[in-house]
Amino acid sequence: MSDESIIPEDNDDVLAAELSLGLLSGDALTHAQRRARTDLRFASLVEDWDIHFSSLTETIDPVAPPKGLFDKIKAQAYPESPQRIWKKLGILPALIGAGAAALVLIIAMQFGNYMQPTTPVASLVAEVVAEDESIIVAAAYVEDSQTLFVEWQVGDRIPDRDVELWLVADGDAISLGVLSKEGKVTEVSIPAELRNLLVGGALAVSDEPLGGSPTGVATGEVLAVGPITTL
Repeated sequence: MSDESIIPEDNDDVLAAELSLGLLSGDALTHAQRRARTDLRFASLVEDWDIHFSSLTETIDPVAPPKGLFDKIKAQAYPESPQRIWKKLGILPALIGAGAAALVLIIAMQFGNYMQPTTPVASLVAEVVAEDESIIVAAAYVEDSQTLFVEWQVGDRIPDRDVELWLVADGDAISLGVLSKEGKVTEVSIPAELRNLLVGGALAVSDEPLGGSPTGVATGEVLAVGPITTL
């Protein structure tokens, strides 16, 4: 590397060549760049070297990059690309709603190492949506862990009240607990006797007192309902 302190003042040609080649660093680089902006003679030297070095490649035949090289570079530069996660999970996001798709990505990125074979993969999803779409709750079930991940995505929560989640199947509504507040994803462990009820069932959320319904059935307004879909 060149050092400004050891470059003679009359050796501008060498300095210009080194600047053109990108060989300078630190104070030497700062000094040379400043001179190239303010010293017309030095700037002309740098331009001459730029032209000279670029002409050296004119006799080299262009080579097409190997097929797939750009994808490999992109994969290494952006390992957290959502497109790569969808491909690894084997899910087409167009097949599910935007809210459920976002939650599936959250599960892959936040609740598992999606770059490893242990990536949690959702097998069931649901979008629990109010009629006027003022409330949207997304849910995704990961069979390997028997866990239902639920996220309140759209809508204002009522102060000093809880939102309770219900599994609706065979004409019954079964409480799955209250949803976490402050935008957190709620993890619900689904007991063995309820897993078969998820397929073909629906999810609903209701407004309840703090801690949930005291009676085991919804006591407040049913805020939204949505069917459970198999991926």
